Amino acid sequence: MNALTKIIASIRYPESAFGKTLQRIVPILLLVFILILGFAAFAAYRIITPDRLEETIDPSSFLLRNYLTLSFTTRDNKLLEGWFIPSVRGAPLVFLCHGYKSNRAELLTLASTFQENGYNLFLFDFRGHGTSPVRFSSLGVREAQDLLSAITMFTGRPGIDPERVGVWGVSLGAYVALSAAVESGKIKTIVVDSPFQSPGRFVEMETPLILGLDTFVFNKLARAAFFLVNLPQVQHTEDWFKSLTQLQGRDKLFITNEETPALETQTLQVFNRCPQPKELLRLKHSKTSILYDLERKNYENTVVEFFKKHLPVRDRRS
Repeated sequence: MNALTKIIASIRYPESAFGKTLQRIVPILLLVFILILGFAAFAAYRIITPDRLEETIDPSSFLLRNYLTLSFTTRDNKLLEGWFIPSVRGAPLVFLCHGYKSNRAELLTLASTFQENGYNLFLFDFRGHGTSPVRFSSLGVREAQDLLSAITMFTGRPGIDPERVGVWGVSLGAYVALSAAVESGKIKTIVVDSPFQSPGRFVEMETPLILGLDTFVFNKLARAAFFLVNLPQVQHTEDWFKSLTQLQGRDKLFITNEETPALETQTLQVFNRCPQPKELLRLKHSKTSILYDLERKNYENTVVEFFKKHLPVRDRRS
């Protein structure tokens, strides 16, 4: 009889004091283990099914009445839709990517500023957000592929410069923008506000907010649950970092803010791993929170000016 068999036998048919103690302790330990797994799974579930903000406005609320609601099919055959906002014929197309627990409607003031300056735009809700028919968010794993599908679809429209695409994104949208840019050479200019280092790291950052306590065990188990849900598409952080070298030569602006130090730390790590050319702008507040009046206008003008400098409405080569 091996050691494991002896332990099991001593639990089932205890004769010694040790065996009787094990018989009492093991069910308690098993219950604690199940509870820990349950809490971690609950945290992961809440993170990938964030509360959805209702869209109460659309582009017409900002006098963008010539917008179109257009659909596109993702690589896994999901039908998504977004707002196409045209401007100057032959101008670049800029994709605006909303953040975690946000939606496309929250980007309409920024979209209005872009449109006033001649840029064509496309905005859509990510999985698990806004009006998306997909229930679960994958925190950028599949959303980056969705963005690439949208780029393929809408750069073929008349009046769009198909080889000059820009992306702007915040938090989740920033990670999506960078991931898509790695795979698409059409994306020439990138502005990202507070990208996280990886979906897994983001899960670890959000878990304490869900459970109300910050522990290594819960954070790692929630991350493992997220990993299992998204197999086989989850990419290791170091592999993603290595892929960022493909952004060499493309203009990049990274924005961080003082309000989210944990996210800022991750953003700086991503910034440091990205090749040149790149710029870093640190603000007191950014699009990770609600901006008001002058602060909002200054932010939007800064972003649009970066695009005007590096991705002008009229191609300088023509």
